[in-house]
Amino acid sequence: MNLIRPLSAEHTPSEASTGDVAAVEQSIRESKILVVDDQKMIRELLKIYLNAGGYKNLIFATDGDEALEEIETEEPDLVVLDLQMPRLGGLEVCQTLRANPRFSMLPVLVQTAADSAEDRAEVFRAGATDMVGKPINDAELLARVGIHLQNRHMLRQLTHYRESMERELQLARDMQHRIMPSARGLAQLQDKYGIEIRSHFENCDALGGDMWNAWSVNDDRLGFHIVDFTGHGVVASLNTFRFQSLIAATNLDGGNQQAYAEKINSRLHRLLPAGQFATAIAGYVDIRENVMRYTAAAGPKPFLISPEDPEGRFLPSDGRPLGMTPDAEYPEREVPFPPGSSLFLYSDALTETPDMINPIYDEDRMRLALTGGIARDSHPMDVILSDFFDRAAGPLNDDLTMIMLTRPAAGGTE
Repeated sequence: MNLIRPLSAEHTPSEASTGDVAAVEQSIRESKILVVDDQKMIRELLKIYLNAGGYKNLIFATDGDEALEEIETEEPDLVVLDLQMPRLGGLEVCQTLRANPRFSMLPVLVQTAADSAEDRAEVFRAGATDMVGKPINDAELLARVGIHLQNRHMLRQLTHYRESMERELQLARDMQHRIMPSARGLAQLQDKYGIEIRSHFENCDALGGDMWNAWSVNDDRLGFHIVDFTGHGVVASLNTFRFQSLIAATNLDGGNQQAYAEKINSRLHRLLPAGQFATAIAGYVDIRENVMRYTAAAGPKPFLISPEDPEGRFLPSDGRPLGMTPDAEYPEREVPFPPGSSLFLYSDALTETPDMINPIYDEDRMRLALTGGIARDSHPMDVILSDFFDRAAGPLNDDLTMIMLTRPAAGGTE
């Protein structure tokens, strides 16, 4: 019984894919091969074998010193190397190549008559990629040459792809940073409202799902938000751009934060893929009324320090995450925020590293760091950053964002 089904027209390889395969094969055939042997007869024999296999782009060297010169100037794709040569032998050539980062991955196919396990181990310890036995068999030679040139081609393609992806990721990182405040923008806000804004933003991957912002609402109100989308990486990063576009297209009518947050939530629910949502804290400081008003969408509890409560307190942040359901409610909360007050906002990486069950940083430790219980002579943001990373072992497993808004005490600075 024939178990192989004939391909339908839609599954037949396209002319483009066939052309791609042919192009790869042609590229491999055009690879530059350096043949190194002190015996002219062996060089001629290898040339015949390689030409018969379709490899025409050949260069030759008669000893190790000449081989290293050719490798430096010609940058071959493969070296077929004899071990026993005058002046500089094959083992020394391998060792020299592997010590040079430029040629550490250059495939080297060693010709050897060695038949003991120890001799062969020595060849590989020197840095050879593979061996072909002497006397040379043309079929074995061409098979091994083909394998290593294919690997070389794939490695080059992967390197180009990685470099291309890194360039794209860097562009995306730059874009993500541009949707957050610049140093110049923060300085302008500080001059306008007399509020110091300190921040830390760090992705655990190339891209992340955290974002924050601060902006001028009017002459009396400084707006802010901190947002943390589920997950991290490319998908979470795309969600930050979705959110930013949504914010730019949605008006805060009459300063009604509750209605605004509910509108954002409803629209975000329609935009996000299933299972995606964001925790958030958003609000504004009113320097004329000396209050801070905010809405919460299940974000980590803000920490407020004020002249009336110098030991600080955690503010409620219960609420449904943004985008989870279309009809969530986000009531506005209000707390005093006179001169001498500070507000600390953060993403859950601070209190869930390494995980939710075994955090290295809890609310008690946070309170100590922010109120001078660990160090009194440094800015609280510097203290908490230093203390957290001293306690965190290894890389972060989530994106970390921290913000601190501080109103200097009347008649001086904190």
